[in-house]
Amino acid sequence: MTGALLRRRLIFFGLNGAIALAVCFTILAPIASHFAERNEDILDSAAQLAQIRGIAEEAAKLARSSTPDLDPYLPGAEERVASADLQANLQALAGAKGLAVQVVRGLPGREAGQWRAVPVGLEVEGAAAALRELVAAIETQMPFLFITDLSLRTLADGDDSRMRANLTVEGALRIAPASSGPLLSDNRPVGDAKVNNR
Repeated sequence: MTGALLRRRLIFFGLNGAIALAVCFTILAPIASHFAERNEDILDSAAQLAQIRGIAEEAAKLARSSTPDLDPYLPGAEERVASADLQANLQALAGAKGLAVQVVRGLPGREAGQWRAVPVGLEVEGAAAALRELVAAIETQMPFLFITDLSLRTLADGDDSRMRANLTVEGALRIAPASSGPLLSDNRPVGDAKVNNR
């Protein structure tokens, strides 16, 4: 009897243990998988955060290294001075690219809103590659410069390696705000003011 009782107890405990394990796996398995998914999400978020921090640090380095005081307008307050400065800069830029400057001259300016266009005519000769470099350098210049007219021609028939270019380059000159002018009483002669007061 003790053997049969022991066997029944073992079967009872075995079945109850198997049921308890099945219930535990049924309840604990989804919980464990939920925490595993959350752990993967946290690791993915941490990787994304590290990448975003790297991008933000690069942007901060670029912002620190670039000069924030860049002004898109030509320096100076007078058109003639700005034109002379622009002519000298263009002549130096063309010379640095290995081009021969034929003519550089100031052209009549025009007003456009709150700025004044300061055009300069430039005629250069040289290699086609140097002309390309000059155009690229002018258009990436600070203060901003714009090529508003460009004509190219070869110097010899059939030889496209040496060319002559006529360019019109414009820069923008900031217009100083207009003052309100003198008051009417300031324009009246002193003697008139005394006569009117009598």
